[in-house]
Amino acid sequence: MIRKLFCPDLLETGPLSDTLMAVRDGMVNFFVLKAPGGLVCIDTGWRPAVVRRSFAALALNLRDVTAVLLTHLHWDHARCVSLFAHAELYVSAREAPPFFMSKPLGTYPLKRMSGDQELLVGGLHVRLVETPGHTPGSVAYVIDDRLLFTGDTLRLKHGKVRPDLAGSVSNGVALKHSLHKLAGLTGIECLLTAHSGLSKDTKSAFACWAQAKAALPEGGAGL
Repeated sequence: MIRKLFCPDLLETGPLSDTLMAVRDGMVNFFVLKAPGGLVCIDTGWRPAVVRRSFAALALNLRDVTAVLLTHLHWDHARCVSLFAHAELYVSAREAPPFFMSKPLGTYPLKRMSGDQELLVGGLHVRLVETPGHTPGSVAYVIDDRLLFTGDTLRLKHGKVRPDLAGSVSNGVALKHSLHKLAGLTGIECLLTAHSGLSKDTKSAFACWAQAKAALPEGGAGL
């Protein structure tokens, strides 16, 4: 009932394509990509038992995850990092260590990134896009120039991009700049969020942010 009220478009655990799967852990989605070099996760969920059952249902092995791309370090996105013992963890250098880790964050094989970097992960071309606002170190990931994973940087409402709920935003001005930034990306075929499903009509989804950005003077805050 609560999920239907607050996250009506949350994706159920299952395949979205031959190489992309969604995992639902309560009121959050994370995603698994089948890459040439193993499995790549975008975030991890927060309940180990649920994540284990979901991987079994998808006929996937936790040991095959070679990389985890963390959008930020809130508990519902990163609490299950310990399940992926053979994976390298990628996160923004601006993101503060969380309080919920079972061991210090520095003991994990962590790769901290800054700036909008491009790298090869498991044979996938990954572009990190800094999107501060929800947290200081929030990031989005563009995979193979066509899939955009936004974490909690935005939500979809009636197919349109909206900022995340005000109570979960650390810096509203920064968040609006981040949304304008994402609206300027080209070639995106699918936008995937953590709490509000996905959109394959990204031009329409970002339309108001792209138009507002075009009308702004340099440095304007916009919507």
